[in-house]
Amino acid sequence: MQSEIRTILTTVIDRIKPTPVERDELAKLARKIAGYVEEEGVLCELVGSAARNTWISGEHDLDLFIMFPTTLNREELEDEGLRIAKSVAERSDSYEIRYAEHPYVHGRFEGYRVDLVPCYRLSSASELKSAVDRTPFHNKYILSKIGGLEDDVLLLKQFMKRANVYGSELRVCGFSGFLCELLILNYGSFQGVIDAACDWRDGLLIEPGGGTSQRSQDAGVGHGGVWEPLCMIDPTDPHRNVAAALSLDQFYVFVDAARGFLAEPSIECFFAEPAPRIDKPEMVAAMAARGTDLLAIVFEIPDMVEDIAYPQLYKMRESVLALLSEHEFTVLGSAAGVLPASETTDTVVLLIELISGKLPPLRKHEGPPAYMRKHAERFKMKLAGEDTLSNVYIEDGRYVVDLCRTYQSAKDLLESELHSRALGKQLRKEAREGYAVLEGSEIVDAVDLAFLSRYFKK
Repeated sequence: MQSEIRTILTTVIDRIKPTPVERDELAKLARKIAGYVEEEGVLCELVGSAARNTWISGEHDLDLFIMFPTTLNREELEDEGLRIAKSVAERSDSYEIRYAEHPYVHGRFEGYRVDLVPCYRLSSASELKSAVDRTPFHNKYILSKIGGLEDDVLLLKQFMKRANVYGSELRVCGFSGFLCELLILNYGSFQGVIDAACDWRDGLLIEPGGGTSQRSQDAGVGHGGVWEPLCMIDPTDPHRNVAAALSLDQFYVFVDAARGFLAEPSIECFFAEPAPRIDKPEMVAAMAARGTDLLAIVFEIPDMVEDIAYPQLYKMRESVLALLSEHEFTVLGSAAGVLPASETTDTVVLLIELISGKLPPLRKHEGPPAYMRKHAERFKMKLAGEDTLSNVYIEDGRYVVDLCRTYQSAKDLLESELHSRALGKQLRKEAREGYAVLEGSEIVDAVDLAFLSRYFKK
């Protein structure tokens, strides 16, 4: 078995490790762009996987940090940083201003995606003024320890990509590149991570250089009261969890993938076969075979950074599912996505699967227990003159009445009430411009088939 695994890993590395030519091209471009920045009189540092030789062949991404002295205040850093980044980006094929904690420039240089990010030049991680200021310290930490383990990082990243758990962005809620590097450092190799992951349990705490332990549910609650299945202490900041973005489901998807690889080692655990093309008739047939009712809320938004769009989309999903539940529609599953529509617009899709999109006119409405005399009188008075389908009666010791349901169709409910729900500031604005609630085969004509296929085969 171990011999088979070693053969597989060698084959994978041969496919994913950048060639010397690739490395030289990337390093040459990084030096050239850094030179443009330094012509402005400030330092520039290459960070991330490109700086640490932990990038996968074919990935053309550069993260260059423009380092400013702490004598500048926050507003001055943003203004001057954006000015210099835009000046450098004028030499690119194209660029755009993006926003995280503060503005930065994302550009295309000679086929490479390049982020030009302003930050403070600090002597210690204890002096952080913004979240991005941590990155140069992460870079120094990994560079000081990763030598000889770069191939193991590449294997872990590729394995996670195949399992669809790689990436800390909110669209994925998975493992970041930095987290992958820390896992390799902690367990010593790709094989070490995979072996350990087979027995992981949510609540895992990993302290760099300090081993692992399990946290209680109370201790594992992070920002916003969300349970954090893995806590990897940031070696540059003991109060920060590097794995804060990782969801419970993605944590266990990785655990399951690790178990699957050790049970049946295969190169397919690293590389997906091309998904077979599915046509509309096949998709309609797949929908019919499920015997459920599908709805899709669809509208267009301007192209925006994913980590701005997705939190609002997830908030919208929670609101919509709560609305359906309030009106007694039973949800079996849902999927949310922001899909490219053009160079300037994206399409928001919220797919919802229901046991049934139709309910009967009758809705049973429970009142107070029969022993609560005053409440019972108010309940009866409130219903006096109402258009009901029954008299007030007693069932299981409570007053009950059969009412006429306001919405018998889930589609009618969403078309009428969606605007009143919490959708997120920007999504609410765009949804008000017009949205469609599609059902059944209408969805196949309007929504990307690959998106639908991923939901059905999740």
